[in-house]
Amino acid sequence: MSSSLESVLFFLAGVLFVFLYPETHRRLHSKSHLMTDDMEKGASLENKQLPAFTARRLTQTTFLIVEWDDIFNEHPFIYVKVVPSAKTILIMDTGCGGATHNPEIGLKSLREFIETVDVPDNNGKPLNEGGKMKYIVVESHCHYDHILGVEPFATDSPILGSGHSPTFVSPENFPVSSECNALGLRTPIYELTLVPHLHEITSSSSLSMGLTVLHTPGHTPDELALWDADEKMLYVGDTLYEDDPIIFPSGGSLPVWFSTMDQLIELVKTQPDAENVMINCGHATALRPALEVLRTCRKFMENVVSGEEPLKRRYLRRGTWCVEFKEDKGRFSLICPERLVLEAKGEAVA
Repeated sequence: MSSSLESVLFFLAGVLFVFLYPETHRRLHSKSHLMTDDMEKGASLENKQLPAFTARRLTQTTFLIVEWDDIFNEHPFIYVKVVPSAKTILIMDTGCGGATHNPEIGLKSLREFIETVDVPDNNGKPLNEGGKMKYIVVESHCHYDHILGVEPFATDSPILGSGHSPTFVSPENFPVSSECNALGLRTPIYELTLVPHLHEITSSSSLSMGLTVLHTPGHTPDELALWDADEKMLYVGDTLYEDDPIIFPSGGSLPVWFSTMDQLIELVKTQPDAENVMINCGHATALRPALEVLRTCRKFMENVVSGEEPLKRRYLRRGTWCVEFKEDKGRFSLICPERLVLEAKGEAVA
């Protein structure tokens, strides 16, 4: 091969690399940015195993923990509210239990992460250094990606869940309701304390944690939300979120979901500074204007039921016909059994 031809080929290869590398890097980075951004803030990993979680501050008392590389590709959002006056930390959901294929991740316990890993946004200290404060765990609902990390807390801490549908979370139904059976997972073993609508959460010494439980069925019968009146924060689990498909299981109900959304919208609307209320979800969405997110998502679902939102896909999954709807701009999307949409339309289901 002549030297001139080699030079041309080398030049073309370089051009291709310049154009293709940024896109390839962006795709890889988009999967792991939740880890790299936080670690580059100064969290020391010397003599420590790489954790399956990252943490950042949302408010004066509350942190968002993200499980950033789980095997289920769920990337669940876990919320931690630190209340020093009550010597207690409240945790909403416990994620996927650190399950990962990433060989660099060695620290997979959420509790160990909270008690041992330095968090830059917490003055470089763990959220509960040495486990000095007690825990209260609240599960937004019983799906596997929100409960698989619960057992280390259940040994000495109360685990709270919605009392709206005791049958749904009963021991005999729990393996199915949690979707652990469908995925071949061992169902976590723990005692669940069911609490009523408008339950005020308190510490073991009866001090307020500043959070109220709201029954918000629809996504699942046991879905709940937390309302923080002082910080104007609404935590809604998987009732809705942006950018990722909102997935309803067979036990969900769109008519019930609409009723729940109306209640949440009314709650936010009645606040003196409604526009400043923020919403935090079980995936993808945190610290966003609650009223706008609630109203926009509800409108999208209305369009699904009315037929204004076109069907993107219909497919068979585990013997059930499922449907997918997605806005052209991609902000809101829905995946659910077709039966749920037909029931919401008032149509007969075969």
